[in-house]
Amino acid sequence: MFIRVFTLFLLIKISLFACAGEWDYNQKEFVFLENRDFPFSNVSEEVNSANVYNTIVWAYEDKNKKENLKEWKKELNDKFTLKEIEEIVYKRIDLYKIQDKEILDYINFVGNQEKQVTRNYYMSEDDKRRLIDEKILLNEALEKIDSVNSSWLKLRYFYLALRLAHYKQKEPLKIYEKYRYLLENDSKTIVKDWIQGLYAGALIKNGQTVNGVYEFSKLFSKDKINSHLSYYNFFHIKTDEQWKELLNLAKTDEEKTKFFALRALNENSSVLEELDNIYKLDKNSKWFDFVLFRELLNTQHTFDQNSEYLRDYPITAYINYLKTIKKDDMYLVNLSLAYFNLYEKKFEESSKITAELEKNYPNSHEVKTLSYILYLEKLDKIDTKIENEIYEKMTKLTKNEINSTSIRDYTFVILEKLYSKQNDKFNAFLAKYINHLDISYFDLELLEKFRIFMENPKDSKIKEYFASKYEQHKLLEKRNGKFVLSSNMLDTKTKLLINNLKFKEALDLNAFMLNEKIQFNPFNGLIKGNNRSGKEYTISVKEFLEKVIVIKNELEKNPNSAMDNYLYANALYNLSYFGNSNVLTVVYRSVSSFTDYDLQKEKLDLATKHYTIALNESRNEEFKAKITYMLAKIELSLFDIETSSKTKDYYNKDFDRYNLKRFWFYGNAKVYKEYINNNFGKYFDTLRKDYSNTSYYKDLIRECANLRIYEDYKLKKPKPSVQ
Repeated sequence: MFIRVFTLFLLIKISLFACAGEWDYNQKEFVFLENRDFPFSNVSEEVNSANVYNTIVWAYEDKNKKENLKEWKKELNDKFTLKEIEEIVYKRIDLYKIQDKEILDYINFVGNQEKQVTRNYYMSEDDKRRLIDEKILLNEALEKIDSVNSSWLKLRYFYLALRLAHYKQKEPLKIYEKYRYLLENDSKTIVKDWIQGLYAGALIKNGQTVNGVYEFSKLFSKDKINSHLSYYNFFHIKTDEQWKELLNLAKTDEEKTKFFALRALNENSSVLEELDNIYKLDKNSKWFDFVLFRELLNTQHTFDQNSEYLRDYPITAYINYLKTIKKDDMYLVNLSLAYFNLYEKKFEESSKITAELEKNYPNSHEVKTLSYILYLEKLDKIDTKIENEIYEKMTKLTKNEINSTSIRDYTFVILEKLYSKQNDKFNAFLAKYINHLDISYFDLELLEKFRIFMENPKDSKIKEYFASKYEQHKLLEKRNGKFVLSSNMLDTKTKLLINNLKFKEALDLNAFMLNEKIQFNPFNGLIKGNNRSGKEYTISVKEFLEKVIVIKNELEKNPNSAMDNYLYANALYNLSYFGNSNVLTVVYRSVSSFTDYDLQKEKLDLATKHYTIALNESRNEEFKAKITYMLAKIELSLFDIETSSKTKDYYNKDFDRYNLKRFWFYGNAKVYKEYINNNFGKYFDTLRKDYSNTSYYKDLIRECANLRIYEDYKLKKPKPSVQ
């Protein structure tokens, strides 16, 4: 039974040195429940995960220190501030301020024994030799228990002696039995919790595993400073026999229900079974609500928007079971039923339960939140009236939203879906990026729509809210009642215009980026495939735009100019993903993929057109060889575009991203085989056929890996049989 319900034979799946901070499968995007005051109640992730364990331990250490300082402050009759006490007790600075010799002796003793019991304390060999012998320290602590007058210090010396004996295996249980009488009073102190944890650990180390786990379970309470130890030592129960023995140690049904609650914390447990076990013992047990709340919290994953990770909760089973429950306080049962029915899209049943909750708990923010989320989920359209309604409800609720921003954030998730359903792409865009709008998300049309939206009167409170939030992003600046682009956005628009080959408009914006130097000359056409070589930072963005405009004007006068066509084609190629100046067209550049498929192809097709004119008009064989090679580079780039794999951008699923085969399989003959088999390569063939006698071709053979690989494969390719 025990193994089936809870596979405790598996050790806790935590690594004490694992790093927290990466994305966690257990992290919830939205939580609409309010905090409870039981241990682990508000941990929305799986409690065995490394990041949760570390977070809990760090939080414990912080809280433990604060509570300890408060106890010291009280003992010292509030003579010192908490900061001063921290300096004295933890850093042993300004000890002269302590006039009480017993307290001063205690602080010094803590310093003397600290290195013997502090885990991972770095010590040199000299430090180790200077350590006071553990036996001397232990005897001194025991002597102090008997000799000091202060009962407050007696208990703390008891803790220090027990800790040292436990760590150094010096019969800690004998010390505990001798001095346990010090615990038999009504004084409230965290030192008693420390001692309880040490005692439980000593029992387990002594082979009394079940007794140790039982003693640890006594810490599982909201008023215990180290309550986390109760669960993180529960894994010592590994067999049915140990489980039965633990149940037999329970003196009350309350203790038994606590054991079931602890067992339910493990991700491998059967929550429904544990709920039923608790209910059969005590239908009004606080541990029933504890386990149910944890499961309700877990199912809030249902609101996650990351569809790649689907979770399958037995919601129907929960509903059927909870319908059978009859408790004196049905609040959490009904709250759970309302959410579970909402998850199942049973809005009528959820509404009925929610209405009853609102009637019985009219001031509950948690119930009002449930009602609002249910309202949002039931919406199937959006208009100005509904926008105002949503805004009014949202603002009332979020005034008291203290745990997170889930209510507000989820509102805009629903709004985005409703706008998208009605093909209102712009407002869907505003809703989606309300928290963070990256400047790279804009295209020219969207940027102008955004500016006009910010400038014009709004027809609803939600639209006003959009505007107020986006004004905080500082993408636009308000001047004389008009919204103009900020300097960053001017740079962004300049890049968008260049990407769309609107060079005059880009120049006229007079953005700050025009003064920046370009690393490589955009008019270069070199043997290196991406033209990224030669002298660097010789031309500014402004100079490039001015020159390319002059070239375009010359082409209007003389469309057959070989050199102007060649230079313009070079610029087009270099502005593409494959050239040396693609950085002028994007906010963020990827080394392995691109997003603007049509614009990339447009640049290359237009470059092909102008290179072809230049080739036809040129009379110089060396120049014609060079132009032919430029056409070969474009043909290879077009092949890359046509064979690229389409995926969704990792950070923005609205964008398609195109990954290039040649990036991942550079020099792989299979790629060039596909290139040839798809009738690419005519310009490489022309180079060999018509220009092999030129100096330029000889340079190509020496320096161009693409040409060498192509020709090697072409020469090895078997000729088709004669039919």
